[in-house]
Amino acid sequence: MNDTDLNSMLKRAASAVPVSIPSSLESSIMARVKTDEGRAKRWRSFVQWLLLLAAISGVLTAGMICWSMASRDTTHTVPPTMKLFREGLPK
Repeated sequence: MNDTDLNSMLKRAASAVPVSIPSSLESSIMARVKTDEGRAKRWRSFVQWLLLLAAISGVLTAGMICWSMASRDTTHTVPPTMKLFREGLPK
């Protein structure tokens, strides 16, 4: 195929009349689209459950990480020594 053939083919494709769907077939397709809400509802439900489970697992993971870090933290296990008790009573 050369440039001339390609150009003529593209011009014919651009000027071609679009094929329309027969009215009887179009009405049956639209009726099915209007009544077939089941698939969309199932996908919507699936996505909602997926988002809910992701949020719950994120909160649980964050809780476990915080608990793990807090259980290993020794900052507050022993109170700091106060200057008053270290030096004894003032004379």
